[in-house]
Formats: sequence, structure tokens, C-alpha cells
Amino acid sequence: MLEKILKDYESFREEIVREGYLIGAGLKEEPEYEKIFSKYAYLFDLKTIGDVIKEKNQLPEDAPSEDFEAYDRIIFTLLEGYISGRLASLYTEMQKVELSREIDGIPFRMINNILEREENREKRRNLSEKAKPIIEELTQHKLKIAREALNIARKEFGYPNLLSYWSASLMEDVVGYSRRMEEFLKRTEEEYRDLAGEIFEGYLGLRLGEVENFDIPFLMSGVKFSDFRVDDPLGILKKTLNFMGLNLDELKNLHIDHEFRPKKSPRAFCAPIRVPDEVVVVVKPSGSFSDISVLFHEMGHALHFSNTAKDLPAVYRLMGRSGTSEIFAFNFQYIADSEGWVREFFGKNGEFLRYRRFAYLYLRRRYAAKVIYETKLFSGDNWEDIGPNLYSEILTSATGVFHPPYNYFWDLDFGFYSVDYSQAWEAEENLREYLKHEFGDDWYFNGQSGEFLKELWRTGLKFPPLKLISKLRF
Repeated sequence: MLEKILKDYESFREEIVREGYLIGAGLKEEPEYEKIFSKYAYLFDLKTIGDVIKEKNQLPEDAPSEDFEAYDRIIFTLLEGYISGRLASLYTEMQKVELSREIDGIPFRMINNILEREENREKRRNLSEKAKPIIEELTQHKLKIAREALNIARKEFGYPNLLSYWSASLMEDVVGYSRRMEEFLKRTEEEYRDLAGEIFEGYLGLRLGEVENFDIPFLMSGVKFSDFRVDDPLGILKKTLNFMGLNLDELKNLHIDHEFRPKKSPRAFCAPIRVPDEVVVVVKPSGSFSDISVLFHEMGHALHFSNTAKDLPAVYRLMGRSGTSEIFAFNFQYIADSEGWVREFFGKNGEFLRYRRFAYLYLRRRYAAKVIYETKLFSGDNWEDIGPNLYSEILTSATGVFHPPYNYFWDLDFGFYSVDYSQAWEAEENLREYLKHEFGDDWYFNGQSGEFLKELWRTGLKFPPLKLISKLRF
């Protein structure tokens, strides 16, 4: 029975990811998630899940721990599918609203792209204020989804809140990890405050505490480096891969969708439609340095999925922690923040690298704050009461950038993606040090590094982030 479940799940997942790709790429306007869930309804039936639990309970007590863990991955994957199927119509409704809303003729989804290029701060503020009612409208849809997810987790699965359910599904002590993130914020406080004060003053003419969330897309885009145009990000990508002994043209299972479409998502993404046989990277170039950073990040995902061993069991190809792939996404992204690489391709100096160090710490601290905030928020169910102020206080304190209370629910991903991101950053930091140790500080110019990474990519999602990196020994 389990073999059929895994085979059908793989087909289901292919259709769902393909649908997400078509919508995100602007190739389709009306999502049909409900239709797909209906087609594979038996997979996410509680009876089917109960049968898998019975199989797990029949394992001998001395069976390898990874056997028990594999069953848990399958069970929680099916439970998540059960919830998603129940919520599919609500997600579709929210996505339709998001796709249909505009501000001054600009699709809501493209607002961040506009903010990236807008030098006039008052215009950025005005655009942000016009986006507020749309965010508040979408927040109501998202709250409805979360409330229904909580009802299912509580009444049907027996979990008291979403914190306990999502922690179990991640097989992670999220509360303990939240405390670890508090320590991280303390440890990096001094360096970050020094960098942020310098960058905010130098690039925005603002002091620490005066910057607001609508300033960040502009600051992060790197447009202040006016001579730093990136007209051929794909060419730079190919050259970098060649240095590492990797040939993009030989990867017939990997496609980069970089065509402009009005309703294409401004947020780049990787769609691993069939792992490892069909992987697509979707980007929407703007010409700024952020194109490189974003393209390299998504390419890290794509290289991971397209090089995953084909004979790996489905449970290890498709059902692991998303943070595992984020390790490789960050690892490839931060090649473009390395001194040797920047000097080779752009001849940039220490000022640019210092700016990129700020960007790195800003994001790490922001996500650490999100872990702390989401842990507190989802430990109960009074989200509307405590969320706005809690969100604004925790994220503003961690970043020195004002985060408006109304963003408290729109600015989060369900399932503690913030934990996966933060653990991936930790793991990537260790992986980068290992690569430097083995292949030199400029490891991305060493052809052997590509072969080494291929071996890690082959393991797919078998290991969670921190466990995968614990296997590396200096």
C-alpha cells in the first residue's frame, strides 16, 4: 500500500508544483488547485493516513531510527495535504484577490519592484500607504485560512495550537530554537548596529530608527551603486558555474524562465516540478545587482534538485525539510558577496562588500526575529489582539527598521518557514567555512568544488539542515 501512496503522491506533487509555476510565471490566471486535490483525494483521506500510522506501529522496536522518521515524514506530509485540500478554495480566493489588485495601474505583486527603483522617499511612502488597504484585505483572507488550519489541527489531530502542530511536523523544538535566535540577536547586535548606522546614513541619509520598511527594497536593490548595472546575469551565472566545473548547458533537466510577463511574480522562485527530471527557475530581471543575488539563490535550489539522485526513495527526494535546499540556495547566493568573486566580475572595493555584509546581517536578524515573533504568536490563538504590536516591536527592535503593525500577518509564511531559513543560514555558514578549508578562500573558482557539492546535492532532502552539515568534518 505504501508503495502506491508514494507513487501517487509524486504524481500529485508534480501537478501541484506545475500549477504553481504556471501561476507564478504569469502563464495562467485561474489556479485549479481544488481540481488537483480532488483528483488525488484518497491520498489525504484520514483513513489512508491512519493506515500509514498502523504500518508504522508494526515496525519492530529495534528498527533503525531512520525508518521511524521516514514514516513520520510521510504521515505529516499527508496530514499537510489533508489540511491544504480542505483549505484549497480559501487559498484560491486569496490568490485571485492578490492577482486582481492594482495601485495606480501597477499590479500589487509588482510594488516591491517599483520600490526598488524609486529614489524619492515620499513617493515610496505614498506607494506603501496605498498598499496598506490591500494588505489589510489580504490579511483577512490569510487569517481565515489560519483559523481553519487551527481548527483542523486542534479538533481532528489533537494539537492545542499551531505552534505544537508545526513543531511536530518539522520534528523540531521550535521553542528551544527561538531561544537560540534570541542569543543570535544578542551576539550580532554590536556589529549590526555599527553597520546599519553607517549604511542608513550613507545610502539613505537617515539615522538608525528613522528607516521604515518601504525604504528597504530600495536599499537592498543596490541601486545606490549607480554604475553597477547587471545587463547579463545569465552570462555571469554560466561563467561562475564553469569556474566550478559545472556546465549549465549540459543540465537538460534545468530551465531558466527569464521572459518578461506583466503578471509574472516579482518574487523569483524555483519550481522543482519533477525531481530531478524537470526543474524551472523563474526570475524577473530588473537590471540591478539584486538580479544576481536572486538568480544565484534560486539556482542553488535548482542545482540541488536537478542533481538529486534519481534512485533516491521518494520520501528523501520530496518529503524532507525545505531548509535543506535553502542551504544550497544561500551557499550559491553568497558567492556573489565574496571578495574574490566581486573583484573578478565587477572590480568592486571594500565599500560594496561592507554594504553586502549589512544586507546579510539584516536578513539573518530579521528572520531570527520572525522565529521569535511567530513562536509567541502561534502559541495561542488571539492573533489579531497581540499580533500587530508584537510584530512591530520584535522586528523593529531586531532590525532598526520600523515594521508597521498592519503587516503582522501578511509578512509570515505558515509552517515556520522562518525556522528553516534560519537553520539554513547557520548550516550554510559552516558549509562555506568547510569549502574554504578544502578548496581555498576562492573556492568558487576551483573546479573540484562543483564535484564536492554534487555529492551533497545527490542526498536530496534526506537530512535536515543542521544534521546535514554536522556530517562535514574539518
